Amino acid sequence: MTLWNNDTEIQFFTEALKNFASPEQLFYNLQGGYFAYVPKGSYGEGKILQSRNSLIGQYTEKWCKTLFEPIANELGLHAVNSVVCDELGLSKRSSADLAFCTTNNNFQKSENIKLILDKEQLLNNCKELLNNDMNYFSSMISKSKLGEIIRIASQENTDIAKAEKFLTLIRG
Repeated sequence: MTLWNNDTEIQFFTEALKNFASPEQLFYNLQGGYFAYVPKGSYGEGKILQSRNSLIGQYTEKWCKTLFEPIANELGLHAVNSVVCDELGLSKRSSADLAFCTTNNNFQKSENIKLILDKEQLLNNCKELLNNDMNYFSSMISKSKLGEIIRIASQENTDIAKAEKFLTLIRG
């Protein structure tokens, strides 16, 4: 799943130039031209524009908020950038990039923060979901048939054996 690609990067540069940044903050001025990256073999190779790093950070935080906001809203929460919570060690200098909170403020109480997102935590959560041995089942059966299935499955010795028997019987 590619969330950030060349098109997104072009969009960042375009919006930054239109709204909040000068070319000098975003690009390297080399040999009379502006470059997004220092070309290999050029003077300054390996150097990073610190102002651009800050602007990219701000942009990606906003971009992620836009991506996750519908999910937060569906859950009755707010997607909030730059969350500060002294109780959790989130200071102004090291705030949470994005969090789902019950209130729409940067300064939060710990009980108002329901989820702190970071692009690594999301990957781990997705891996956990995919690695779980879960089974989907759906069925329209009468209460008497469902009761019979439950009664038969409950005679198994372990919870896993009960689940396997239940799934076998419900699938018919």
